[in-house]
Amino acid sequence: MKILHGWFNFSLLTLAVIAASIAVVWPTFALAEHANFKDEVYPILKKHCLLCHSPGGQGYEVSGLDMSSYKALMKGTKYGPVIVPGDAFTSNLMVLIEGRADRSLKMPHDSHRPAPTKKDRVNLRKWINAGAQLNNTYKKIIRPIFNSYCVECHKPGGIGYERSGFDVRTYKSLMKGTKYGSVINVGDAFNSNLIMLIEGRTKGKLKMPYVPQRSLSKWEKHLIRAWIIKGAKNN
Repeated sequence: MKILHGWFNFSLLTLAVIAASIAVVWPTFALAEHANFKDEVYPILKKHCLLCHSPGGQGYEVSGLDMSSYKALMKGTKYGPVIVPGDAFTSNLMVLIEGRADRSLKMPHDSHRPAPTKKDRVNLRKWINAGAQLNNTYKKIIRPIFNSYCVECHKPGGIGYERSGFDVRTYKSLMKGTKYGSVINVGDAFNSNLIMLIEGRTKGKLKMPYVPQRSLSKWEKHLIRAWIIKGAKNN
């Protein structure tokens, strides 16, 4: 019995350590899932690709691929796009960088130029798999999610608004929260009540949206987490 009791205590301690580890690592993981084009993707392209792939460069003259701007990159080559949003594996940009085409086409083409590091390639893949967006902004990415899933209930006259006072129609009302307090802890998605409700981590297993058939996708949850972690800006 003593051995069993000791094993039980050890198991509880182990679970507590694991839970604490997840709480610490989780925000970093959620943030890492969303590479920012301006700060994390463009610097890679600038360092390894821009010398050839900008007007006047050899790569540009041969293929027409200009990497000097987001718009030009997404346009691709004169033969077609090099990025398939949501699918890094089949995106020609990654096929070439990873040497999965003919070896003579591996990029950077100049063997004397350093190739993107493993970390660089991971960030590029994450950015493409996330949809290859210019940036994870509130107006273009986050607000449309709230409009699709939340506004129907959380606006004046809606059942969610009448019960909680929570109005998601504008950035200002969203950040104000409910009549009981704010639902977003800027920089801390894990402890934000909004995320707790979306993930069903509150007492009583209250989950939003209240209608089960209208649950957010895994990726939409990731986008909201990343937005909160990066400052929940009105951008």
